[in-house]
Amino acid sequence: MYQATQSAFILTSRGAGFLTTRRIKSFKCFVIGAVIINLLLFLSLAWKNAPRSPLSDVMNAGLLDVASNNNPNEIQPKRPFELGLPKGGASLEATSGWTIQEQEAVRKSACSYRTAVYMNNKHIDLNLPPFVHHVKSMTCLEGGEIAIFDDKFVKFNNVIIDSSKITNLRKGGEKMEDVWNQSEDEEYLKLEPGFFKASCLNPPVFNFPPADHLLEWAKSLQCYTANETVLSQYPLFTGTTLAIQRYEYVNLYHTMTDFYNAFVLMLIFGVPPSKLNILAVDAHPEGALDPVWKTLFGKFFRAGHLKEPTVFENLVWGLLGYFSPLNEHERTEVPYLTEFREFFLTRHNISTDHAINCDRLNVVIIWRRDYVAHPRNPKGSVVRKFDNEEEIVQQVKETLGPGANVQGMQLDNMLMQDQLHVIAKTDILMGMHGAGLSHILFLPATSGVIEFKPEYSNPALQHFKAFAYWRKLPYTIWHNYDTNNEKEFHKTYIPRDIVKKTVTEIFQEICKTVR
Repeated sequence: MYQATQSAFILTSRGAGFLTTRRIKSFKCFVIGAVIINLLLFLSLAWKNAPRSPLSDVMNAGLLDVASNNNPNEIQPKRPFELGLPKGGASLEATSGWTIQEQEAVRKSACSYRTAVYMNNKHIDLNLPPFVHHVKSMTCLEGGEIAIFDDKFVKFNNVIIDSSKITNLRKGGEKMEDVWNQSEDEEYLKLEPGFFKASCLNPPVFNFPPADHLLEWAKSLQCYTANETVLSQYPLFTGTTLAIQRYEYVNLYHTMTDFYNAFVLMLIFGVPPSKLNILAVDAHPEGALDPVWKTLFGKFFRAGHLKEPTVFENLVWGLLGYFSPLNEHERTEVPYLTEFREFFLTRHNISTDHAINCDRLNVVIIWRRDYVAHPRNPKGSVVRKFDNEEEIVQQVKETLGPGANVQGMQLDNMLMQDQLHVIAKTDILMGMHGAGLSHILFLPATSGVIEFKPEYSNPALQHFKAFAYWRKLPYTIWHNYDTNNEKEFHKTYIPRDIVKKTVTEIFQEICKTVR
């Protein structure tokens, strides 16, 4: 009995010891697991909420939306204001693939930018010149309130714009018939100090290049301090706004440089297209290309139409169009042109796909005809016109055969969406040297280009040769040097043999690997 009891006691003690050991081990595992989980959660939250360093390799942003100006997830401004816009003003939406925490991190510092984005399900590394040099040369000031990017463009947090500091009679957006023959000088705003007010102790020192309008903007910039200015007393325009000054605002070529600059800055600052608002700091009247801004980006409005001092949450002083890579024709390449084409077409709901059929080529000849584009040319006189339009069309048809679809079109009389619908399916684009040839940027990758120049056209102008070269499109040019081909009313006769020769040359180039 004693032995049995003793044995039972020994077994019980061993069992208890064994159970105690298991409990201790389980507890240790639980503690270690809990520590690991909490550490992972802490690191995850810290990563999401930490400000994005400008030197980070990749700042993920699955943020660029497709052709839609609908804003279903708006964050409303503190106080709506009147701009001839819907109540609520502009806003920054919570975009799919971009968390609220990441939005807040980006908005905390003007010195944040992105080194990679996703657009239309494609990864884009933002590491190409000249823009990569601009961002790497960034100067961050005032604790992240101001960022100067290589003295080419500038980003601010919480800038006050006071339209009462504009001294012009005209504020922009007038009907053309109301401002006939007004001087071009009246269409550029004259700004008094205080038009721009930024959070700073002293105005930054800028080194903008000569002839840059940002030099004048810098003269109008004053500082405010947080303890002296209560921002909540002003209307707030949320999100990111790109301030631009347009030159030759109805010229498609020069406006294209502005469109392209805005597109690249949109990528760099990680803003969805419909959420990049465009502020025109100029006094141009209504122009035919104004609606394109509204299609490509978010709100489009004019500084002269602000009714009271207004706070802009994130404001960018944009890159001057003349300083765009598109205007540097000696460059060997220009970055992101494929992405720019896709962006431009998809924002207009135009397919980017086209299969060339060399038995049924689509040929578009751009006609330059007189039309009124701005108030300083009320007669609408245009130079560099074709003298023998019908003969050119007939010769192209004879050269390519009955299957070719040959059309002569005055594109500047068409809506941009209609122009793009044609251009996106064009196999051979022909035209006199002129802004309409800017559509080279939107041709399919299998297309070819023929440019004509009258005798009086400067041979040094290489705009469209450069466009075709950058896009790797076959290109040929005929420059007239026979005075007998120059006719009255700025028209040039194109000999039939020249039409046949240039069309045959381009046909052979674009179809040599297709047939």
